Amino acid sequence: MSQPIKTPIVLHLEDDPQLGAAVATLLRTHGFEVFTVPDGPSALAWVARHPAGPDVLIIDILIPGEMDGAEVAQAICRCLGHVVPTILLSGALRSASLPWLPGAPLFCAHKPADADILVKVVETFAALGRFIGTHSRRFPPGP
Repeated sequence: MSQPIKTPIVLHLEDDPQLGAAVATLLRTHGFEVFTVPDGPSALAWVARHPAGPDVLIIDILIPGEMDGAEVAQAICRCLGHVVPTILLSGALRSASLPWLPGAPLFCAHKPADADILVKVVETFAALGRFIGTHSRRFPPGP
């Protein structure tokens, strides 16, 4: 008997409530389960409550608080023990730092991202995220 296909889960870190709601609505209409959080501590708290983690991370690079989006992505992967395919969104990509996520697919896009491209990348990354999560590719210690 085959197992039901799990709805892909996206954890979206975005401090702009309107942009967060727009991305969540877009992705939900394409069949994704989306959780939007406004900052790093909220993202880490979400992961603590959901130990299986998301299939895909969408991270705003410039967020309020002590950690930037790249650091939050790294912290999430350390908490989960494996990499998560990550989409980095920023209005300032030129000055953005990239997370150290060896083996994780990364996609960088300038905000606002093209909706069709974003959906296609999330679809592709969700499949990769499920594979990585199932095969528990261990997240190595940082540099």
